[in-house]
Amino acid sequence: MRGFCIVLIGGLLLSGCRRPVPEPSTPDVRTAAPTPSATVPPVPTPTPVPVLPRKPIVMGKLFNGITFRTKFATPQGDEPASRERVNEDSYEAEVVVTATLPRPIVSLEDLARNDPKLPEVLNQMPSLLKAAAVSPFFQTLYKNKIEAIRNRLFSLDAVLSRHNFYDCETILELKDPETGRKALLVIGDMDVNVDGSDGDRNIQVDDSGRYFQPQTSYRWPRATDRTNPLLPKAQSRLATLNSEYAVPGLSSQRNRELKEAINHTTRTINDLKSFSYLVSAADPTIVLPGFMLRSSSKPFAPAIGDYAAVIYDGVVYPSLVGDAGPSFKVGEASLRLCQQINPRSTANSRPVSSIKVAYLIFPGTAETPGPPDLVQWQARCQKYLDEIGGIAPDLYAWEDIVPPWPTPTPLPTPSPLPAESPDLTLPDAPTDEASADSSTPSPTPSATVIPLSATPTVVTPTGSL
Repeated sequence: MRGFCIVLIGGLLLSGCRRPVPEPSTPDVRTAAPTPSATVPPVPTPTPVPVLPRKPIVMGKLFNGITFRTKFATPQGDEPASRERVNEDSYEAEVVVTATLPRPIVSLEDLARNDPKLPEVLNQMPSLLKAAAVSPFFQTLYKNKIEAIRNRLFSLDAVLSRHNFYDCETILELKDPETGRKALLVIGDMDVNVDGSDGDRNIQVDDSGRYFQPQTSYRWPRATDRTNPLLPKAQSRLATLNSEYAVPGLSSQRNRELKEAINHTTRTINDLKSFSYLVSAADPTIVLPGFMLRSSSKPFAPAIGDYAAVIYDGVVYPSLVGDAGPSFKVGEASLRLCQQINPRSTANSRPVSSIKVAYLIFPGTAETPGPPDLVQWQARCQKYLDEIGGIAPDLYAWEDIVPPWPTPTPLPTPSPLPAESPDLTLPDAPTDEASADSSTPSPTPSATVIPLSATPTVVTPTGSL
């Protein structure tokens, strides 16, 4: 019993005291045996990689077809931000525009590769090409394109598009060895020109195009006193411009803009009163770059009014040079010609995007301008085509779609007046004295009946009423 109590008291005493936590034993590395393992070869020290500036490259295309690459470089500078901010070379973008110049085609193989049907249209194409020369107009055209791009480099979105830079395959000077007939062959695409108006002819004009002009370079004197349909709009615009110009306090820049617009609109009004012009929707004509039309001293230089044949997809369309366009573009035609080639053509939709339209112009064939005579145009073009060997297909025949003015409705013929009764007896006319003393009014003499002519005449009867 005594031994049990001692054990119980000892257990109670031990349970109230915290036992010390033994320290983990650390093996004696000097005496512990090493764990056997495979021998690992030493890792070579890597060569330090130099710090390179970040240069990500992004590629894309602007809406005008120019491929662009952007490189972003971040070299380490030696100056703090406050100094770099005023250093114009520290934060800049460098633009390099590369435009590869095309070569003009001149061989029969090149022409056939571009359009297999073209060599088959002109009967003497092989012999014509043997003596053909690339026109200096081709080099001048691309020189003008380069200058147009250089002038717009600070506005990349306004730079000439890829489509319009590469719009001309060649310009060749052809000459028939027997007849001596000259022809200028231009191969390009085809855009729509919607200019022109004519008050003498019964045709509606759509002037809603962004670049519409009521005049064309081909014009002739007015033949009637009918009003040009666009004249009232021009007169209204001139009145609006004059009203604003009269307002005091405008800036000098705005006054200068208004003055230029007033002068331009005044010239337009005078032109519309004096001349008639081609109408894009009715007259099949083409447009050439202005610089070509200003080169009259050159033997193959075209002129306004020269006859031309447009060749596309094996069909030959008679035409003439009707207007001048920008000096850095080739390939424009009137809406009538464009819609004949592609019915979906509009002011905003070109008929042919590929460079497969041949414009064959006959320099020196312009005649005195006058209202379009499509039958005469066809006869003239056929004559000049025959003088360079003729063509395999028949020349397309245009239909005159301009309706005549409606005939004025004649005035209705009035009914004849009723005849007077033959037994009607008039009273005796009173004497002067009786007329003065009498209160009875004198009778009104009847009007003399005059036969009606084609133009009614108002006749006033004589005597008292």
